[in-house]
Amino acid sequence: MDCGRSCFFNILLIKHFSDMKGTNKCGFWKPLLPALFLLGCLFMTATTAQAQTPVSEAQQNFNWKSIDDAKVVLKSHVEVLNQQMPGYTQGTPMYDNALRRVAYYKAIMYEIDRGESLPKSLENALPAAATLGYTKEATYTTKVVLRALHEEARVMLVN
Repeated sequence: MDCGRSCFFNILLIKHFSDMKGTNKCGFWKPLLPALFLLGCLFMTATTAQAQTPVSEAQQNFNWKSIDDAKVVLKSHVEVLNQQMPGYTQGTPMYDNALRRVAYYKAIMYEIDRGESLPKSLENALPAAATLGYTKEATYTTKVVLRALHEEARVMLVN
């Protein structure tokens, strides 16, 4: 009697699955047609991306200050920061940012004294800023912070 019952249920299941709607002729693809249509439309309307070529500061026509003026500006900023630093608690973000600026500005002056141009000096001095005057690992300062510091110095040294 058990064999008869399971055979009966098997016959019902086979009949049910063979009569399912949506699987005849088109089979598996018919329910996916709307999604495929929308995907095709997406690809047809997508525009191509055009990459921008980076332009270095040396290629851009900034009106840079003279070397002497740049050194005066950098030296005055270092003096102001050195006067402010005793009020900061060592190890805090404000202290580290002030120390980073002092190290960066001093490194820029060093690069200028070596005979580098202002744009090249800003680039060459970034490792000093990243390492807080070579006291930390280079990964201590994020690239975003370095870009902001570089931009700040560039604005300061352009007429």
